[in-house]
Amino acid sequence: MKLKKLMASLNEFLDADRKTQFKEINSIRKVLKELKKKERKLKGELQKLSAKQEEEKDELQIKLDVIYAQRKKGLERVKELKKELQKN
Repeated sequence: MKLKKLMASLNEFLDADRKTQFKEINSIRKVLKELKKKERKLKGELQKLSAKQEEEKDELQIKLDVIYAQRKKGLERVKELKKELQKN
């Protein structure tokens, strides 16, 4: 192979990594949006419950805590991927 073809294939290989990182970022963002919608819905349900429904409130609060943790982890992953993209 000539040097031009080698350089082109190398660039293609390196860009493939960037493309997969962009795809991962976009897919994580979609999931984060869905989790945000679900979180808002559960917060609304939590506010509607009366003080007598303590068990249901606790259950909803646990679900909210899990969603919050998932969103936080997803945001951290997006930040990591963006840093990796900036390094390259």
